Amino acid sequence: MTTFVATNPEAYEAYVGRGSRHLAPAFVRFAGVSANERVLDVGCGTGHLTRAIAAANARATGIDLSPSYVDFARRATADEEVIFDVGDALDLPYSDGAFERALCMLALDLLPDPARGLHEFCRVTRQGGTVAVVVNNFRCGWTPFSLLWDAAAVLDPDGAAIRDEMVSKPLGWPGGLAKLFGAVGFANVEEEQLGAIFEYHSFEDYWSSFLTGQGKTGSYVTDLDEAQRSELLRHVKAAYLCGMMDGPRAFATSFWAVRGEVSTQRQ
Repeated sequence: MTTFVATNPEAYEAYVGRGSRHLAPAFVRFAGVSANERVLDVGCGTGHLTRAIAAANARATGIDLSPSYVDFARRATADEEVIFDVGDALDLPYSDGAFERALCMLALDLLPDPARGLHEFCRVTRQGGTVAVVVNNFRCGWTPFSLLWDAAAVLDPDGAAIRDEMVSKPLGWPGGLAKLFGAVGFANVEEEQLGAIFEYHSFEDYWSSFLTGQGKTGSYVTDLDEAQRSELLRHVKAAYLCGMMDGPRAFATSFWAVRGEVSTQRQ
């Protein structure tokens, strides 16, 4: 299986950042972030959610495993009170109950053990606080990426296997993330769909976002040999154009968001 590559934050901005900046404020509202609360953004990446938390007048801390992404997030954030740390979501370097809320945007399903991650989010959130997570709706809300993966699945057995592995993730299906929250022991678990728009100026803009090599999709495309990549490009371009002139496209995407209350502190 291809791996999730997180080495070039500038490239990631063109890849997923163009949608994350629209999703982050909606997720902050869903999570109920209030002024002056201590709020943690786990898997902060390039910092869109962390900055949206700070924009809600909360005390924002972001943490990510990738030093290059954290460095980019620091440089992209004007508010000097926002904190960015390098660290592992499965072993957070914070004391029990250090935050009123812990949020995670498009990162939980990338962890090798999502349940352990949720336990850790719970540990660093005070009793009565909130943990909220948002993941891709891989099955039917992943439009700009499904455009590519559906073509790859027809052209390449490996592409089909990767597409099917991602689409079949239980966290990306209705009720899947909420079920995990219930199993971990959160109270008052609520699930909601959120949406965001991914906008592209042209097919070249769209296709180039995968040539960055970032994420699973980018690493898949860049790992293909030249002939395979050219054939994939031909089919994906036909799907992008859809019989129309080349030019701007706006793809609606949807996500599963779940929040829960920390009823007991995990040891």
